[in-house]
Amino acid sequence: MARPREFNADHALDQALQVFWSKGYEAASMRDLIGAMGISKSSFYDTFGSKHELFLSAIDRYNATVSACGLEAMIQESPSPKLGIENVLQSVIEAIVQKGEKRGCFLSNCAVEVACHDDDAAHRIAEGLANTEETFYRAIKRGQKAGEIAADKETRAIARYLTGTLNGILVMGKANPDRKTLQDVARVALSVLD
Repeated sequence: MARPREFNADHALDQALQVFWSKGYEAASMRDLIGAMGISKSSFYDTFGSKHELFLSAIDRYNATVSACGLEAMIQESPSPKLGIENVLQSVIEAIVQKGEKRGCFLSNCAVEVACHDDDAAHRIAEGLANTEETFYRAIKRGQKAGEIAADKETRAIARYLTGTLNGILVMGKANPDRKTLQDVARVALSVLD
């Protein structure tokens, strides 16, 4: 008879995600992962299978929490869709400048490190970026309906542009956390909504 699991798998997965986010896939050792997750090797293999399977699960977890829900919540909590989009960019800049958050976007980091040689990861990364794009798309549509964003704007193209801009700010902030530089990027990007 198998012993019952003595740990919270979601919590362990969240801890693994943080390790992958901070170190990347290749640099994250099994010792790093198991230590952060607070589980035994046997529990690791019984529950998550392999480092690669854990990594894919971490991308899925990120997509289900940060990529999909976090961005949508920030926009929804704002007084208007247009201001919500601005708040997303500004909050990322503040995290970089004030808090020294230099890890960038987990999906962007994964895309750069593994997407060109790992089809399973690439598919999940593309899904996460599509979630971000769709969140921006819905916000722009709501803004157009409310009359704060011009109705003749190419909604899908702008959503894609904002997704690229958000990821660009996160990448730039890793090497150059200069407020003025990042604010310039955000200001120019937001001008497409006018």
